[in-house]
Amino acid sequence: MAPDPGGAGGPFGVLFVCTGNICRSPTAEALARRELDRYPGAPIQVSSAGSHALEGNPAASRSMLAASTRGASLERHFARELTRRRVRSAGLILCMAAEHRPFVLSYDRSAASRTFLLATFARVASQWEWLAGSPAELVALAAEHAREEDGDDIDDPLGHPAEAYAACAERLDGLVTPVIAALVKTTPVGSKGAT
Repeated sequence: MAPDPGGAGGPFGVLFVCTGNICRSPTAEALARRELDRYPGAPIQVSSAGSHALEGNPAASRSMLAASTRGASLERHFARELTRRRVRSAGLILCMAAEHRPFVLSYDRSAASRTFLLATFARVASQWEWLAGSPAELVALAAEHAREEDGDDIDDPLGHPAEAYAACAERLDGLVTPVIAALVKTTPVGSKGAT
């Protein structure tokens, strides 16, 4: 029997996915952790993985700098490979680009209804959070209403100048912050108005 992603048995898991797990997805994870620090006790757990990650690689130095200027730390990050276990245990999987979705689905076809581009989910979550009674309900509403748009992919800054990393971190911050806020609002902690 498959695990119950985001079920009542524990924290709701959010998995950010990119290619190498050294730039985009770990920055998104670090920004999400920064945001979750604002909501002590929120039953949400975040992690990241890469479709082609080399386990143990540190985050790219320019990603570390870009994240730190936004109050997030990648100092202790080491790349993690996307695995069946990671996919199955996540209640929400947020890909940085459409190219990552097939890798997620190759591990678990049933993950299709909880796998989105980060930008797509951020747009839908802000529209439907008020109706959801839990993070899982918000994901179900997103699965019903999400429509990808041109420009929803987040470009990989790897190999580009520092400005590309800064722009990537800024875009991720603008997407991750409302996603975490929406997820928290659907939890008992969020409904109590945690700050």
